[in-house]
Amino acid sequence: MISKRENYLMAAHGEKPLWVPSFAEDSNVFLPDFWMEVDPQTGTDFCNIRWVENDAGRMPDEKWRAMENLDQWRETVKFPKVAELDWPEMAERFKSMSDPEKVNIAILNTNGIFLIPIDMIGWVDGLCAIYEEPEELEAFISAITDFLVEVVKYFGAYIHPDIVFTGDDLAAANGPFISKEIWESLYKPYFKKIIDAIHEIGALAEFHCCGNCQFLIDAFLEIGVDICQLPEPNESLRQKKEKYGKRLVLTGGWDRHSAAAFPGASEEVVRESVQKAIDDYGKNGALIFWDGGICGSSEDSRKKMEWVLSELNKYGRAVYNHKSI
Repeated sequence: MISKRENYLMAAHGEKPLWVPSFAEDSNVFLPDFWMEVDPQTGTDFCNIRWVENDAGRMPDEKWRAMENLDQWRETVKFPKVAELDWPEMAERFKSMSDPEKVNIAILNTNGIFLIPIDMIGWVDGLCAIYEEPEELEAFISAITDFLVEVVKYFGAYIHPDIVFTGDDLAAANGPFISKEIWESLYKPYFKKIIDAIHEIGALAEFHCCGNCQFLIDAFLEIGVDICQLPEPNESLRQKKEKYGKRLVLTGGWDRHSAAAFPGASEEVVRESVQKAIDDYGKNGALIFWDGGICGSSEDSRKKMEWVLSELNKYGRAVYNHKSI
């Protein structure tokens, strides 16, 4: 019997594994300390973004503005000095909490060159800056990219991850926030620089972008992304999967907007939704299943999570018809 790590990496490389791996159950996840550190007085991070937490997760405070104008980013952002961080201690702590049978994933960032400026000045001004202050925005994007690339190098030296998770939420439920032209002229070179840095340390690059990604799927693959995390399941994504086959490795698959995600969904509906996700996106492999993080601590959410994982372990272990399992 192979390990969870070996099975996971088979899917991550576009192969058909022995069973459908689970992002939630089969991975050790490392997150550098600085992403969760906030000023005890203001509750803000190193970008002066104030965070609030509730039952749905951790989000930027919509009432807080990290800076009034985009050109203030140089004096506002206090990038951690990467070389001065206690990497040996973080690495040892990660190792002590990890299961050697599972795959190692290092989270480079959840918010990045697209979302950080928006989180600092708001969606309206953040998106307007693309057109009104492109040179200033690009200077900020370049600085964030350089910081992230430096962090990747320390991942390689101390964490030795199998996969590095990066990305930005460039799409909403209705489609991408940006055009192809803006992607090409402003964002593509910097995202590619990050992906290249991940490959240089010998890790696979996993790009998180939840939402209706549409043309972005092609764009991510073009810059070398190995795994696309959580693009919204829809007809467009199914067509991309059919087009690219095992080249399009997905983390996700479960439809967070289907009847199975509604409060009060029955066990039958939830279990059928897991089978549909696997059939639509992983019948021939190249799928790492993830529900996307069922939110909440209610009894309904708890039951739903139990049913999802139970069906994944049942159907996901039978679908590839390997006699060895």
